[in-house]
Amino acid sequence: MRRRLHALAAALSVTLAAAALSGCASKIDYEEVTLAPQYTEPPVDPDDPEATKDVMQETVIIPENLSSDTYSPISYTITPAECDDTYQPEEVEGQQCFSNGLEGYNGEGFISLTDHEYATIPVNAPSSQYYDISVRLQGNGAKAAVIIGGTKEIGSAGGEYRTLDGAEVGAVYAGYSGEFETLTLKGVYLSKGENNITVQVLQGSAYIDELNVKNGDTVPVLAYEVSNACVDPNAGMSAKAVKRYLTDVYGNKVVTGQFCSAGTDTEINAVYMSTGRYSAMRCSDLGIFTNYYEGADKNNENEIATAINWWKKGGLVCYTWYWNSPQAENSSWFTTLTDFSLKNAVTDNDIAALSASSLETYLQTGRISSECMAIISDIDAVAAKLKLLEAEDVPVLFRPLPEAGNSWYWWGEDSESYLWLYKFLFKRITEYHRLTNILWVWDGESYDYYPGDDFCDFVGMDIYTSSDISGSSRMLDAIGYTIRKKGTALTECGRIPSPDTLTRDGAYWLWFALWKGDYIINPNGTVQYSHVTATELDYAYNNSLFITLDELPDFSMY
Repeated sequence: MRRRLHALAAALSVTLAAAALSGCASKIDYEEVTLAPQYTEPPVDPDDPEATKDVMQETVIIPENLSSDTYSPISYTITPAECDDTYQPEEVEGQQCFSNGLEGYNGEGFISLTDHEYATIPVNAPSSQYYDISVRLQGNGAKAAVIIGGTKEIGSAGGEYRTLDGAEVGAVYAGYSGEFETLTLKGVYLSKGENNITVQVLQGSAYIDELNVKNGDTVPVLAYEVSNACVDPNAGMSAKAVKRYLTDVYGNKVVTGQFCSAGTDTEINAVYMSTGRYSAMRCSDLGIFTNYYEGADKNNENEIATAINWWKKGGLVCYTWYWNSPQAENSSWFTTLTDFSLKNAVTDNDIAALSASSLETYLQTGRISSECMAIISDIDAVAAKLKLLEAEDVPVLFRPLPEAGNSWYWWGEDSESYLWLYKFLFKRITEYHRLTNILWVWDGESYDYYPGDDFCDFVGMDIYTSSDISGSSRMLDAIGYTIRKKGTALTECGRIPSPDTLTRDGAYWLWFALWKGDYIINPNGTVQYSHVTATELDYAYNNSLFITLDELPDFSMY
């Protein structure tokens, strides 16, 4: 969740690395999606004092009529050709060749890069197609960005880095092996002819031995053939209908999504004011309802009512859970700002379905820890809000404990403890609270943190970069986490993906969700364009590839 890291950058000293992405090929025919009837408000009962209450405390904009798509993604011609070329960066003009101190290099030697130093290597692509780009390097925990078609990144006034020219397609991470290792970004699209590929160190120091470019694969069409069954066999009819619909459109269309400030539709309304279309999915965060969260929006009384209202308008509801550590002192999401130990909460006792009184007995007899009890208390608080949604028959795409594999958050302390927590949460929600309105979205972003196919309906990825890297490389990573294929979504992003890029690469994310606040609005709630231009926003929301609110079906009939 990089936007929060930006806000705490000085305290955390966290270096943000680019996420790997790019490439895809097979053309997929687009299916027509049944349009929902226009939403109309129910008649007002004059004797009901609550009937005219505005639960959102803001102007609610309702489309006057259904919109039609203005744009369609442009077409690309993919011409596969064999390629397997290796380039030596020490041969690039201006780079110094080193050959002492390290063993196992190829060619005449290697180059040394540190502190945002970079090397740009001209690469000749025999055709416009998808390539696997491999960097052979050595470094103790170094991260290096790979930039296509540009020169380097530059620092912004706020200390962040953004692409100067070109597009970041990913980042490679050199571990602590003490040897040269080859790291690959798959499915990167290159145009025929000369392409500049820049390797730039974002963190630490790295020794770059060589660059290899070979023809690669894209997201296979079979990846979009997924089951429409819910992982919770007791899922209700509305949840099943949403799962069926998302399964049907996966690989053909992309659902639009927008994070909103708690208790409002402000960001979604800003999108409408700019494009004339509403996002299909409203996304928000349940972390505001936990015991030790202290933000200004804590326990916002309008949040659940706003989500219910959105569903009744025909929209989809998604909730993330960024979880303040369950302790009175030093409560935070971030591992660097809290001393809460998830390891101390882990227990072998099968307690997920126990009542509060039974759990208290376990605590008093030392069979579970105070940390474990605090975790259960927060889970139960969140479950209480999910029950309010269930009572109104609102299915929820539930995305708890995101980005655990990045080790930024306390719930990602280590993979073993995280897997215990995720599965415990799953069982507490389904077996004790018996909620039937949940569709589970896993967004751990590391194979080591994947709980298994029986514990999630969908897989998510988050991408925050200054350039559009929404192609297939990161999606190939995501679909590789599962044994049985799962619908894969762009569950958070700092910019709206280009319909052209997604079509070119065949990377049809199930949905995307643009982050809230200054990613789309000014402090006064008006639309702003620092992360996406008005033209890009209009092109996306009025594009035949993307599904907006007015294009969703009537889920009661689906």
